[in-house]
Amino acid sequence: MNLQELILGKNIPGTASDRRKVVLGAYLICIYIGIGLFFAVVNLFNEEGDPTSLFIGFIISIACLFLLRKGFINTALVIHLLRTNFMAYYFCLVDTDPLQTGSYLYFVPSSLGALAVFGYRERWKGIGFTILSFVLFSIAIYNPSHFHPNNPHFFFIVTFLILLIIGILIIIFFDQMVMDSEKSILAKNEELSKTNQELDRFVYSASHDLRAPLTSMAGLIQLAQHDSTRATEYLGLMKDRVKVMDNYIKDIVEYSRNTRVELRIEKFGLRDLLEDIIASLQYASSNKVEVEIQIEPGLKVNTDMARLRVVLNNLISNAFKYQDTTKANPYLRVSGLIDSDICSIHIEDNGIGIREEHHKNLFNMFYRANDVTEGSGLGLYIARENVSKLKGTISFTSTYGLGSRFTVHIPA
Repeated sequence: MNLQELILGKNIPGTASDRRKVVLGAYLICIYIGIGLFFAVVNLFNEEGDPTSLFIGFIISIACLFLLRKGFINTALVIHLLRTNFMAYYFCLVDTDPLQTGSYLYFVPSSLGALAVFGYRERWKGIGFTILSFVLFSIAIYNPSHFHPNNPHFFFIVTFLILLIIGILIIIFFDQMVMDSEKSILAKNEELSKTNQELDRFVYSASHDLRAPLTSMAGLIQLAQHDSTRATEYLGLMKDRVKVMDNYIKDIVEYSRNTRVELRIEKFGLRDLLEDIIASLQYASSNKVEVEIQIEPGLKVNTDMARLRVVLNNLISNAFKYQDTTKANPYLRVSGLIDSDICSIHIEDNGIGIREEHHKNLFNMFYRANDVTEGSGLGLYIARENVSKLKGTISFTSTYGLGSRFTVHIPA
């Protein structure tokens, strides 16, 4: 058992900032308990001592430590800091010469301790207790007859105030650095946790999606060896399996590129990019889909064209892939505009749509919302990750049986 567990038990908060607050608060309370015991012993040999006030302070410190162990963190700390300030004030009043005995110095750990305990996140509480410490110090030490620029008393109070302000600024500065460092560490830990989860899902999916086409091809080869009359049919099926695997590998490459390659910002025509994407996908699609691009020919965007191409390619290919062949006039409409330096792109179709139970998971890695066509389940996940790299957002609305509408917002 270490010292922290001995003082606080095992109920120590998990987050770094809360743990630091509790541990530092406990140490300060224990220090004042030790100070109380020391002066209690000293007063046994001092006829003019005040054991009653010392005993009260000692009991309050014990109570604060008990509250801290029970989880009443803020209550314990506030009571302790009020106790330290008013006890220091009391001893300054009862001392015949507090400047000689040094009782006023207890205001320093009271104020700076408050700043350290509450930290940058709750700095106004610490500053509040610091102000309280200085006000009580000034009242206890202030003497109108001595408060003159020619009197050392005046310079004593001013010097104390200056040193207190310097101490406040130093503690706030260093605590801000600590908090920024903690934020950076938490962000990296969160990113690492996300990467590990994605890696686990990737290994699981790859073991199926990469092996399944190979297994199918092995079976087709065996059939072709035993039935040469249907070899052409089997070769066609094998070609389909190779295409599935090729698309899967392309998705993996796009995902890897997005995570590792830096942004390359360039200015280009949005309509030109869309016409190029649609031409390549429409040629590969056997469905007769009416395509309409509602974007001004001169509209220019300033972003990473390769990443935006991946996003639009995935969304538009889905619009072709999941068209409703039973409808008389299947369509795909792409519109876009720039407003307040934000480029908004809308991709709308009247395809089969997406069932509502799939909406919340649609952008997850390897998630497939239907079995109409084979896919890696990476397309929309990759689209979202690329949009995120572009500092944008992606959203959708969809009604099963009616169609879908995807919206991308990126800085233009």
